[in-house]
Amino acid sequence: MMHLCRIARRRNRILLLMLLPLAIGCNSIEKDHQSDFLKPFASTESTGTRAASQPMPSERALCIETAKTVAQKGHAEEALKLFERAEELDPTAMSLDADLAPLYAEVRDHDSAIERYKLCVQRMPDDAELINNYAWTLMEAGRFEQAIAEASSGVQKFPEDTRLRSTLAMVHYRNGDHAKSFQHWELAIGKTAAHHNLALLDIDAGNVDSAREHLRQAKQDPELDSRANVMMAAFETSSQKH
Repeated sequence: MMHLCRIARRRNRILLLMLLPLAIGCNSIEKDHQSDFLKPFASTESTGTRAASQPMPSERALCIETAKTVAQKGHAEEALKLFERAEELDPTAMSLDADLAPLYAEVRDHDSAIERYKLCVQRMPDDAELINNYAWTLMEAGRFEQAIAEASSGVQKFPEDTRLRSTLAMVHYRNGDHAKSFQHWELAIGKTAAHHNLALLDIDAGNVDSAREHLRQAKQDPELDSRANVMMAAFETSSQKH
C-alpha cells in the first residue's frame, strides 16, 4: 500500500511539472500568482491513476479555460490577451468571437467588438441576445442608424423580447427621436413605466421641462403614484439646489 501511495504521489508531481510549462505559455497575467486561475486543470483525485490516464490539455485549451476564469474575476484586458493567444495558437480552430466580443466592448474597443458581434450574428442569426448586444455596442459606438437597423430586425424576429425592444427604445433616445423612444418603451414595459424611464433619461440629459412632464403623466397612474411622487419630489429638490 505504501508503495502504491509513493507511485501516486510521483505521478501527481509529474502531472504538475508538465502543466507548469503550459501555464507559462499563457502567463500574461501579473496580478495574482497565488490565484485559482488554473483550477480547471488542477488534480482533484485522491490518487494519480485517473489523471494519468486522461490526455493532457493543449496550450490553447489551457489559455481558453484560464481566460474564462480571468474574465469571471473582472480582468477583461488579461482575458483578452489569453483569448487572442489561443487564436494565434490555432487560427483554424473553433471561433472565439462570442467570447471576445463582450470583452472588447467592456474595454471600449468598439470597432473590434462590433466586428466580432457581426461575425457571431452572421453565424447565429436567430440568437436574440447576440442581436441585442450587437445593437447596443453599435449604439455605444455612436453608430445609431446601424444600431436601429439591427435592433429593428431583431424586434421583427422576436416581437415579445422586452430586452431587444428596450434597446431599440434606448437607441432612438440617444439618436434624438424621443417620440419613437417612448413608443418602444411603452410596448416593452407599459405606459407609466415608459414615462418613468424617459423622465430618468431626461434628468440625466439635463432636459428639465421634459422630465417634469413625463413625471406628471406618470403620476396619473394611481398604482404607481407614490413612486412618481418620490421621483418628482427628489427632482424638484435637486432643481432648487441648482
